[in-house]
Amino acid sequence: MTDKAKTILQKMNKRKALKRLANPKARNRILDQFNRENLDDVGPLGGDQGIKVLKEMNEMTDLEGDAGQKGLER
Repeated sequence: MTDKAKTILQKMNKRKALKRLANPKARNRILDQFNRENLDDVGPLGGDQGIKVLKEMNEMTDLEGDAGQKGLER
């Protein structure tokens, strides 16, 4: 575990942090900050990559829709 992650866990384990996590808005703010600090920036997709990603996303959406419909047919 990195030092940064250890520091974040220590902050979250404090009593005040636990109270803040009970508040949905505060919890979302903490998680958003954590994600911004730990996720890599994503650059623009070039050429055929963008089209490939969109096709894959559409296929996943179709599969999710099909799975939901099949569950309702029982």
